[in-house]
Amino acid sequence: MDAHGEVINFLVEKGRLPLSREVFCAMHPPLYYLLAAPFYLFDSLESLKVTQLLSLILSVANLYVLYLLCQKLTKDIAARNISFLLAVFLHSFVTFSLYVSNDTLAFFMGSLLFLLLHRYIHKPTQSNELLLSIALGVALLTKGTFLAFAPPLAAVLVLSLWKKDKTALLIVFRLAVFCFIFLALGSYKYIENYLAEGRFIVHNLDFFQYMPADVYIKYKSIYYFDLVSLVKNPTFHGGDPFLLHIYPILFYATFWYKFMEPFNGFELGTYTSFKYVGSALYIVGLVPTLLLIVGGIRKTFSSLRFLFRFWKLSSPVFTKRLEEAAWMAILVLSILLVIIAGLKYNVWACFQSRLFMQSIFPIIWLFYVGLVTVRKASRALFVVGSVSMLLISVLYLVYYLTEGIHLL
Repeated sequence: MDAHGEVINFLVEKGRLPLSREVFCAMHPPLYYLLAAPFYLFDSLESLKVTQLLSLILSVANLYVLYLLCQKLTKDIAARNISFLLAVFLHSFVTFSLYVSNDTLAFFMGSLLFLLLHRYIHKPTQSNELLLSIALGVALLTKGTFLAFAPPLAAVLVLSLWKKDKTALLIVFRLAVFCFIFLALGSYKYIENYLAEGRFIVHNLDFFQYMPADVYIKYKSIYYFDLVSLVKNPTFHGGDPFLLHIYPILFYATFWYKFMEPFNGFELGTYTSFKYVGSALYIVGLVPTLLLIVGGIRKTFSSLRFLFRFWKLSSPVFTKRLEEAAWMAILVLSILLVIIAGLKYNVWACFQSRLFMQSIFPIIWLFYVGLVTVRKASRALFVVGSVSMLLISVLYLVYYLTEGIHLL
């Protein structure tokens, strides 16, 4: 795992936050490390079990927030329950929620932002704007990937106030206040980077040798998808090195299984035949993936239609379509930000699905939309989709139980 514990150790031992080039993970904003420091006082760098309690607390809180979102925003109970299994079992979400890592706080803040966004869209008051701007600032103080949230949230504010017939001057003023608050709260690391390095955003790969680069191998990296080879080589350790050059494979494999985690302590499924639980997940995961794509296509067109005719819509329809368009925009920008970083540094570790898991709610929602859509076409397709997600949940239980017993 990345050296998040070393950042906390540096903070506790030296009484200050490290600069980006001083510790491997110090390029991240500091909030998670500040919150984890009191736990670390009862811990050690070799153990981190007490510090991990913070991750457990945040993970449970995040699951509750996602439950509230799904309960409020999805009506079909059967499709909702099947979709929610992603939040309960999905490897890339669950395991990184429980590590000593700023991911656990980022995942929670992402879900909380979607809940506050829902509250604001349905009641665009100044107090709700204040809560949303503070939450976005706190999120930016957690991880830089929340930069993807800022443009859609700002657009929601402008369109919501416009629909309420607010004057242009008032809209500009409230937008300026919103931006000032979240930038003032969340800009610490970016200002520190500028003062220390002469630029606002830096990456640990700017300072540390992490792994070989040169992922890109022309167009094959973009469109190729060799599922057979992935099933035969379900983890990076001892697997087919060619797969490290294929972006769709990297995202797919890190979404459903621990393809790129050979040194996280969960090693039974890396060095033994238990790794083929991952192979089964990759095969069964094709069905939910197709359902996600169906939901994504449907809601992409719906969001585009909203953008081209939002001024004609009645208030209830406008509110619903604006919220869905915001979810789609946040998810797309979150994925795009990860891809941009991957292309810039040309390192396979950048192409990981967990890097946009702060947007897990839109992913659950798109799976839900896919299930509801196929049920209208065929009851049998709905059953296949539901059974596939149930089977995946069983496979994850096998994975978590075997790895847990192995660690004990």
